[in-house]
Amino acid sequence: MIGPRVVSIIVVSIITATVLASGPLVPVELTTYESPCEGGSLSSEGNAVIQPSSIPESATLTRSEFGAEVWKLDVPDATVRATDVQGCVRVTYEISISELGITSLSAVTVSEESPEMLHVSMSETTLSPDRVSEEQYDAEVRLTYHGVENQTTVERTLIRRNITVEVAA
Repeated sequence: MIGPRVVSIIVVSIITATVLASGPLVPVELTTYESPCEGGSLSSEGNAVIQPSSIPESATLTRSEFGAEVWKLDVPDATVRATDVQGCVRVTYEISISELGITSLSAVTVSEESPEMLHVSMSETTLSPDRVSEEQYDAEVRLTYHGVENQTTVERTLIRRNITVEVAA
């Protein structure tokens, strides 16, 4: 009979060997996913027709639950339609609240394998409670296209909108 200590040593050894084999010292790739774009989310080596389908008109700052002393910025997803995609392009989604001195940015890579309608989500942003003092803030959201046209790198604002960020107590 094998004791619990021997089993624990075997399990820890297997986990350690896996971590070391797939870590930065030994380049063994254990995943099978291949990105269609060599640069990943920073790729903008192609071109496409990107049209904003929906962009939010408001966002909210909500006090975090479970006793955490932070405010969380919730920004609804933007939706874009991608057609005539060749290679890989990038679409960035940004919100700036100048009164709070914050800017949050998310990016999505669009390739031939991407669906025609894409949802672009804003990354989570938190603020300390002492920074939020008003009931609402003015903000700007912007969708930007990054690609290549006529062998020249292009960065074009697709849409820019002023919105209100409501503070939910």
